[in-house]
Amino acid sequence: MSERIRLLVVADSGHWKLTWQDTSFPSDRHYHVDPDDLKAAGKDARTKLQAMVDTAKNGNPLGPPLKELARAGAELRKAMFRTGPNERANAIYIKDQHLPSKNDLSLLISLGPTIYIPWGLAYDGDPEALPDNPLPSEITASLYSGFWCLKYRVCTLYEIMDPSGVYKPRANTEIQMLTIVNQQVWQKAEKQIPSDELDAFNASLARSGTPIVSSEEFFKTYKKNYRHIDLLYVYCHANGTSLALSGDDEISVTKFGSNIYFDDREPHPPCLVFLNGCQTAIGTEKENEKGGFMKATGNTGFCGFIGTEAKVPDLFALRFGARFFCSLLYEEKTVAEVMDQLRREHFPLALVYSTCCHPDFKIRRIQTAPVPPARNLSFGSVLVAREL
Repeated sequence: MSERIRLLVVADSGHWKLTWQDTSFPSDRHYHVDPDDLKAAGKDARTKLQAMVDTAKNGNPLGPPLKELARAGAELRKAMFRTGPNERANAIYIKDQHLPSKNDLSLLISLGPTIYIPWGLAYDGDPEALPDNPLPSEITASLYSGFWCLKYRVCTLYEIMDPSGVYKPRANTEIQMLTIVNQQVWQKAEKQIPSDELDAFNASLARSGTPIVSSEEFFKTYKKNYRHIDLLYVYCHANGTSLALSGDDEISVTKFGSNIYFDDREPHPPCLVFLNGCQTAIGTEKENEKGGFMKATGNTGFCGFIGTEAKVPDLFALRFGARFFCSLLYEEKTVAEVMDQLRREHFPLALVYSTCCHPDFKIRRIQTAPVPPARNLSFGSVLVAREL
């Protein structure tokens, strides 16, 4: 089992205070960074990530955009440790001594509701050492293992989330799942799923009823059954603050938070949310939109969400979602283990997904299910119509 360290990121007098916690420290080590500097580096990393996804969609060589992404990730890493002279010793110790000394490390980052940085895209090592144009067979997670989501299995978590219930996993025969979709996109993508993946695709939805196609039906069904819901799966057009089920049926962060919540006076399982649409993990700094989906899925009863850092091709997203739920429901792995496995198996497009939830959420396996065929979903047909 990997060693876990924790990073707390909070706003503090115009700066962001980064506090590193490890049981080996006699006391926490902290320093302050410039939030604008870190946001700019994060934005550039997302831009380079999108360029890589677009290159994959067009069937062009992935080596050049991956090297550009690693360069942006290296700059993001620098911004994470760039601080003033009075606190530089702590930053240097973490960056140059403590992290490099660990062989098997996972990183859990606790955040405020308006802090949205693609931490997993930070890159350790020298990007210039990467090949300029590797063969397709050479484009593997091991070659690009410097990305933090691969090296440190980064998970982020809303700062005040209550993890109660996460360590009492329910059996997959008990799990209740709601699936909410943009019907037009879902049906079109579903028709393009390879025939040898259909059994596993259907198994991934075995604990769900018929997909819900409107916000009205979603809210009504949720309010009736919320005490027993373990998984919420949303597949639709989206951005950092809104989910679009059809042309005029959108669920804003505010509307989501007002309708999808738990009563903390009643017992309920912890609920994991998967927002499988474009840019659902990029959030917003606008307080009136409640900081994106981090806060909306981090309140009482929830354990966070799986989201995306870029626009994601619709067929790739549908097939990736099926792999995710097959692994979670039938392999008895934690969500952090599932995401680590999928990022490696479906590199590089799986870099789009961020684990914004409690890493230890898991489901006990009672029933088994068909195993999806072994293939990297990043290659071949990845989209049907357009991005989600």
